[in-house]
Amino acid sequence: MRSLISIAKILGYVVLTLLVIPLQAIWIVFFNNTKHQYRLVQLYGKLTCLIFAIKIKFTGQIEQHDKLVFVGNHISYIDIITLGSFMNATFIAKSEVAGWPLFGWLARISKTVFITRTREAAPQAILDIKQRILENTSLILFPEATSTQGTSVHPFKSTMFELFLDSDIKDDLIIQPFTISVARVDGKPPQSNNDLDAYAWHGDMTLVPHLWALGKRTSVTLNVIMHPSRPASGYTNRKKFALDCHTDVAGALQTF
Repeated sequence: MRSLISIAKILGYVVLTLLVIPLQAIWIVFFNNTKHQYRLVQLYGKLTCLIFAIKIKFTGQIEQHDKLVFVGNHISYIDIITLGSFMNATFIAKSEVAGWPLFGWLARISKTVFITRTREAAPQAILDIKQRILENTSLILFPEATSTQGTSVHPFKSTMFELFLDSDIKDDLIIQPFTISVARVDGKPPQSNNDLDAYAWHGDMTLVPHLWALGKRTSVTLNVIMHPSRPASGYTNRKKFALDCHTDVAGALQTF
């Protein structure tokens, strides 16, 4: 029975995504750089959460600011959908995501900033992100540079925090940390790694089997905690900046 439900969920998600991709391409033409530009992406996220019975328990306030970057822990590719369902922001993602089926297509037409994590490509990636900030585009960054099971937070890479201290943007930029964790699976607090992996996608896990397993679950509840913002103007050292944000995120992590 659960297998049939999983098939139905995945088919529903595929149909939804195939409908949204051309609509989003048109949407960007008419609503680019307006207050409505994220509306369709948010609707897509909400409907995807409905299909897979993903519920979000939200704590805190989202900052409203022209130059704003959200930084937090990363536990699944689905973070892009769940966070995108309520944040007016564009994701910074590794370049590999652009080649993913469905997810990659949607990311490309949603103005995701793709970065290649090599020494040669880093300068261009930093310029691209800086330009988005100067254009007052809010961004979402996962400074761990990888996804985890959600039981701990890897040290934050401080390279991007050097950009946040750039004199062209520092005085007006604020960083808001957030923490995301798995609170309940099938209506109960997670009791095992298998429960956490209903949502978490990490290590050598592959996309389709994970999506299949998620579809077989009756529900997943996430905790998303928004922490007080940290103005970039209050920092002169990128490592201290990254460490303070990491402390905010890791300190609120809820595990079983």
